[in-house]
Amino acid sequence: MPLIEKIANQNGTIGVWELKETADDLLKTVELNPADTERLESFKTENRQKEFLATRILLQNLIPENTPTIHRDKFGKPSLINSDLNISITHSADLAAIILSDKNIGIDVEQRHRNIDKVVTRFACPAEIEFIEKSNDPQLVKILLWSAKEAIFKCCGIQGVQFNEQIKITPFDYNAQSNFSGALRHPDKEVSYELFFRIIKNNILVYCVQH
Repeated sequence: MPLIEKIANQNGTIGVWELKETADDLLKTVELNPADTERLESFKTENRQKEFLATRILLQNLIPENTPTIHRDKFGKPSLINSDLNISITHSADLAAIILSDKNIGIDVEQRHRNIDKVVTRFACPAEIEFIEKSNDPQLVKILLWSAKEAIFKCCGIQGVQFNEQIKITPFDYNAQSNFSGALRHPDKEVSYELFFRIIKNNILVYCVQH
């Protein structure tokens, strides 16, 4: 079973699953309630089924007794029924990950070499573009910024956020430190975040914690 990372610290617990098995194989190792079964059957592609099942398996690994049910609001933001913990969920092409915490959190994982050149100006402000261009690894920094802003977006729960104007990431030495900071400046909410990243199997995983 490819539970390849379990990270526990003062901010919460993260589980990371490598999407190697088929959906049928995953289905053999997970317990689904009727609502989960109905949702699984609504997915038309094998990849979406695998992502869904891996998420449920991760939750059962992290909370093996009285595993709570995942509920999504009308915008797709997940929460846990019968648990005081917050949850955030993410997938890349080959990994699924969740984070559980009593704090407000968000998580995102992206393949390190994903091509996002065409959308850089839509998620990065001029100062962040300068940070990318002056770095010695522009591709890494692009994915880091994208993942950081996705994590903050998931955490804040506000729709219609302008990534390049309303979420800002403070440049940092990504070669020397794995934590950095960001902020949301939106008419409905102004919040600061601490962010953390790590590289897992050619993917970049970023999670944020609301201050």
